[in-house]
This record gives sequence, C-alpha cells and structure tokens, in this order.
Amino acid sequence: MIHRLKFNRFTGRVEPKGPEKYAAVAILIYKNKEILFIKRSENMPTHKGDIAFPGGKKEDGDVGIYSTAKREAYEELLIPKKTVNSICTVKGNLDPIDTVEYKFNVYPVVFSLNEKQLNFNKDEVQKIFYEPIEKLIDKNNWSYRGAYDDDWIYMLDDEILWGATAKMVRTLCNLRLR
Repeated sequence: MIHRLKFNRFTGRVEPKGPEKYAAVAILIYKNKEILFIKRSENMPTHKGDIAFPGGKKEDGDVGIYSTAKREAYEELLIPKKTVNSICTVKGNLDPIDTVEYKFNVYPVVFSLNEKQLNFNKDEVQKIFYEPIEKLIDKNNWSYRGAYDDDWIYMLDDEILWGATAKMVRTLCNLRLR
C-alpha cells in the first residue's frame, strides 16, 4: 500500500534542515499497510487529547527534520534509542503544514516501521491506534464537518481525526475531497 502514497522520497543524501524554529512529526507506516496514530495526553501544552502523529519541536541536538521526528517517535513510543534506526527507516517527507495552534511550520516525515509498537510514554500519549491505509484512502470514510473551509474528518474508533493531522493524511493519501 505504501506505493500508493504520495510524498517526497528520501534519496539518501542530506537531511532537510528546516528553518530556525520548527516542529516535525513521524508518520509511521507499519508493514506498508497501517499507519500509527496517537491520542495525545491531556497533560500536553498543545493539542491536548487530539489524535496526532508522534512529534514535537526541534531541540538543540537535532540535525534536521528527520532526526527531530525520529527523536520524538522514540521518546513518545519508548523505542530504545540504540534500536530506533533498525525499527524506523526514513522514507521521505511531506511539505510543511501550518497549524492554527502552533506558531511555526510542522514537517511530516514518513518512516517505515519494522516492529509494531504497543508501549508509549503515558506522560505524552493516552492511546495508540493502527489504521489500515486501505481505509484511509477510501473517500467514503471521510466526512465534511464544516467548522472551517477544509474541515474533513475521519473516525478512528470513537475518536475524531481532524485538523492538521487529517490534512497530512489526506495529502499523503492524495485525497481530493469536495
């Protein structure tokens, strides 16, 4: 299924740096068939309780957007630092997304996930979801809520995937909804 997704493929050259201030999220694709989502903790400073991808702000040791996204993935999903490179393989990225709540661009980075992650940092994450790509690319599974111009939502169990994360998924799945 990953072959049906649209993103900028990583050529193995230099990692994109991003601007001075940015955030990055990890779109983790398990076995080329499922995408991992998290429900953010109510204790987080932004996006409390939202369905999202693991991610956060650039930190001093981050080389670029890929290392920021990978660091956030291992912090939020408790992936041992020494094994993160064998578990998460960078595939590429989407163009940055502007969010209403965040003051700067968010860079979505696409990874293949070689081992299903079931553990998570309870300070940052309430729950993990794995959703089949086949369901995400089906236009019939999306609804227009209408709270704003581009307010397309997707139900994950009893949770609503909306906003910037939903936009990233629609971009990745090359969905044109109207």
